[in-house]
Amino acid sequence: MKILKKYGTNILIFIALACGFALLAALTNLLGFLGTKGTDGLLMVFMILAFLIIGFNFGKVAEKNGYLEGIKIGFALLLVLIFINILFYQSRFSLERFIYYTVLILSSIFGSMIGINKKKS
Repeated sequence: MKILKKYGTNILIFIALACGFALLAALTNLLGFLGTKGTDGLLMVFMILAFLIIGFNFGKVAEKNGYLEGIKIGFALLLVLIFINILFYQSRFSLERFIYYTVLILSSIFGSMIGINKKKS
């Protein structure tokens, strides 16, 4: 139950961050600050930051092996992201998406390694 609570809260935080970032990106696109490519780039940066923040939070509560904790939470978040992508967009898997997902996993790992080193003893 403890593990489910730890993953559940982080996944809910991720969904809230993703919705907030998507709303902000849609607002910038609506107001015309950035073009379509700029909005896509901004959304990618937001998602990398979201994975980094969640990985950092997950790493702060980990006992050891921050990179393994980052892989675990990164794949859990990635499954949520893929599920949402399939559910709403019905897009196919491509090499571009694979690279995008790899960058997200790496940012989660990096955040978790930073978080495990910054936790209080």
